[in-house]
Amino acid sequence: MGMPNLGDMMKQIQQAGEKMQDVQKQLEKIIAYGEAGGGMVKVSVSGKQKLLTLQIDPDIMDDAEMVQDLVVAAVNSALDEAGRLAQEEIGKVTGGMMNPADILKNLNLGK
Repeated sequence: MGMPNLGDMMKQIQQAGEKMQDVQKQLEKIIAYGEAGGGMVKVSVSGKQKLLTLQIDPDIMDDAEMVQDLVVAAVNSALDEAGRLAQEEIGKVTGGMMNPADILKNLNLGK
């Protein structure tokens, strides 16, 4: 078996870097939504797993413990959805050539 061609390897590395840039751009466009308590708490997060919006029904504001629990549940729901959408998008960008979980970990977005 011959040695790999250094020029081909460098080209593959460059292509992988370009795909990573494409992934970053696509993650910025993703918005995922989550809710809890039958819609009493609603959130949106980006594909880069940043909280964008938080809406709390004013009628539940007198029960701080419930509000806290619902916020946590809604945010976790949205983050799970953002992760799923991000993996989908990574699969599209990389054509299945790279493992989405590894890419997310390299972008510091994996668990």
